[in-house]
Amino acid sequence: MSALQDTSLYNTLDFLPEGYFIIDSNYKVKSWNKVLKILTNVEKENILNSELGEFFPNFKKDIYKKRIDPIFKGGPPVIFSAQLHKNLFSQKENQKNLYYQVTISSLKVDEENCNALFSVENRNEVYSQINDLKNLHDKALNEITEKDEVHSELVNQHIEIEKAFLGLSEKNLQIEKQKQQLLELNATKDKFFSIIAHDLINPFSSLMGFSSILYEKFDTYTPNILKEMIGHMHQTSKQTYDLLQDLLQWSRAQSGSLQNKPIKLGLDEIVIDNIELVKNRSLNKNIEISKSIPSKLYVFGDHNMINTVIRNLISNAIKFTPEGGCIDISVDEVAENQDQNDFIVLKVSDNGVGISTEKLSKLFKIEESPSTVGTNDELGTGLGLILCKEFIEKMGGEIWVESEEEKGSTFFVKIPLYKE
Repeated sequence: MSALQDTSLYNTLDFLPEGYFIIDSNYKVKSWNKVLKILTNVEKENILNSELGEFFPNFKKDIYKKRIDPIFKGGPPVIFSAQLHKNLFSQKENQKNLYYQVTISSLKVDEENCNALFSVENRNEVYSQINDLKNLHDKALNEITEKDEVHSELVNQHIEIEKAFLGLSEKNLQIEKQKQQLLELNATKDKFFSIIAHDLINPFSSLMGFSSILYEKFDTYTPNILKEMIGHMHQTSKQTYDLLQDLLQWSRAQSGSLQNKPIKLGLDEIVIDNIELVKNRSLNKNIEISKSIPSKLYVFGDHNMINTVIRNLISNAIKFTPEGGCIDISVDEVAENQDQNDFIVLKVSDNGVGISTEKLSKLFKIEESPSTVGTNDELGTGLGLILCKEFIEKMGGEIWVESEEEKGSTFFVKIPLYKE
């Protein structure tokens, strides 16, 4: 497990409503969240990197170790019920019963080993209510004269207990859902940091190499060679800048700081601006870009998001279209059915290399993120289409693709139509 993932996971555990901690296969505590300090009165700084059994002697017993040890090899979850193991977290022999429901799950470290993730739920209040109910029941048997009053109280207590158990069940479902989301988030972040490492190392290595050569041997090169080397450095810098832009946009989308602010937008104007933006790249490859969009067609969406989507799709089309190819940007006719007039479909088509069936299923997934070199060895991050999908869906639209290898691709973007 990477240090970045550890930090992300451990920080997240502090905000969960139940007690969570993590131990390694030597039973040493690697994480201890804030709720556990309240439940056990053990400070995080005291227990971290210490053996769990030093604070809670029951965890040194073979009866518990035999059930926990398989977790470190990816075994199934283990549950210690609050009723049967009420002294599990006792620190002293004479400590009162602690009704903590404990669920232990595997947390993968590498291909062969796992840590153990403990979920500790406080059920003292529930069992306190149950004990109160038992006491009331005994009192009802011994005090016949107060039967009606006690019976009424028993009924009310029973209802409260049922509510308490129902609340616990709902809370357990929420926690399970949060745990699943946490695991998915960590997987996504792993892929995210992998992309950063892979896509930033290469351009920076190239920049450092060129700059080192220029610094050491500047006087030995002709102006033409110097110009060519500086051109390579400029192109590498631009690719790195594009990567950082994509990473910044993606991280904003994940954190929720990138908000959809829809306004009336002229689609034709946005397409023209983006064609102009990539003009040099299309000219370098002698690619013809044509468009067929009504000048008074207006969509309803966030300007930055729609601009990013269209820029990415046109850039990708140039990237995967060989020299002398062509790209066409158009819209489907607005449907006659009024219910379907809430959207228009923008199409970006090229006659480039196309996409294989295998890669088509991975285009919009961060966990797959296929990054493919262009026809002129242009580099990419694999994040562009993921950004497009997230932005379009934020605005209530859709994006999909049809493609055939060696014949080209068409990307379809369903965008909300502006209505007066």
